[in-house]
Amino acid sequence: MTKFISYSGLLIKFIEPLLDGNENEEEYLMKAKFGQVAWNHCVADENELPLDSEMKSALKKILSIYPEMKETLNMMVLRKALEFPEHHQFIFTVESRHKPDGTVNLYVESAPADKIKK
Repeated sequence: MTKFISYSGLLIKFIEPLLDGNENEEEYLMKAKFGQVAWNHCVADENELPLDSEMKSALKKILSIYPEMKETLNMMVLRKALEFPEHHQFIFTVESRHKPDGTVNLYVESAPADKIKK
């Protein structure tokens, strides 16, 4: 039986180095989406997905606009390889969702990399 893994929880752990605890909802979501891009770049590369060239092209464009992010991206790629090597889901959706009690949580949708290859 396959063990369920919360990719929202996994993404939150993955982006911990980017967080300072003072983020508002918009800043937190922006950092989570940056984490999504870094994560997906790694997953595409590790699994030789057809999306790999598109991911590299998107990252090249992002880094041309924000060259100061290159060091952060490199750190996140290394973090994925060292701390999350067994996780191979491609993250499609990252958004914040408001619960009825007023709290906000990070919502993530993902799919196994081997399902994307087909």
